[in-house]
Amino acid sequence: MKAKHIKCLAVLFSAVTVLLVACRKDSFDYGVFIGDDINQQKKYERYDNIVVDPSSFKSKQVETLKADGKNVYAYLNIGSLENAQPYYKSYEDVLLDRYDGWPDEHWADVTKEKWQRLVVQDRARVYKERGLDGLFIDNTDVYYRYHTPEVYQSLKSMLASLKRQGFKLIVNGGDVFVSETLKDGSAKKLYDGVNQEDVFTTYDFNKKKYGRQTKKNTDYYERYLKQAKKAGLDVYIVEYRAGRELSKKIDAYCERHGYKWYNADEIKLN
Repeated sequence: MKAKHIKCLAVLFSAVTVLLVACRKDSFDYGVFIGDDINQQKKYERYDNIVVDPSSFKSKQVETLKADGKNVYAYLNIGSLENAQPYYKSYEDVLLDRYDGWPDEHWADVTKEKWQRLVVQDRARVYKERGLDGLFIDNTDVYYRYHTPEVYQSLKSMLASLKRQGFKLIVNGGDVFVSETLKDGSAKKLYDGVNQEDVFTTYDFNKKKYGRQTKKNTDYYERYLKQAKKAGLDVYIVEYRAGRELSKKIDAYCERHGYKWYNADEIKLN
């Protein structure tokens, strides 16, 4: 039931080949631009909600986007760590198993106070200083991988802390974690929205091929997102290389349910 393909939100694109789709012709609701060049912000003009890599943006760039009416979300990985991060060596002692499909990334022991300080103090402070007041939270899927009450409570604690700091939060993936917060009634208190990838499309890491999601998984995600919306959460979707006909179907689906979606061209960082 789980399709986790946004590593560091690996939603990258080529400015020439990417297919962007939205329900309105004059502008797009939602765009994901991780790893983007801060000097190419002109393409953001038509987007209302954007997700960016905070390491690529300084306060001035963020202020410009916000002044133009954009809702700007910074990517924040709270469940795993890539060895490319400059602080990787300092946190090797809290890392767990290697992340399947991503050889340069490890799951983190989110129950450790050291890790929690990195997320809710160090990273949060940097993002606040840059003027980012929205966070795109990745890898609560750590609860799917290490399914214990301690991991669950640690994730809830970190989200609650970030929420108290005034951030608007979108939880990416993590359907097992999100579903449990929906059951215990804590979801709306902890975050504002969910993003789900691969509702209608998928990517096979072994064959390195893009394709259509199975009906079984699509049905599951549709029920899951409906529950999230019913709980008062905003809903976002990221798909991979959805063709013209499928894009029309997704447009109609999102318009009918009040969701926003983005059609990504690539699964990996180029």
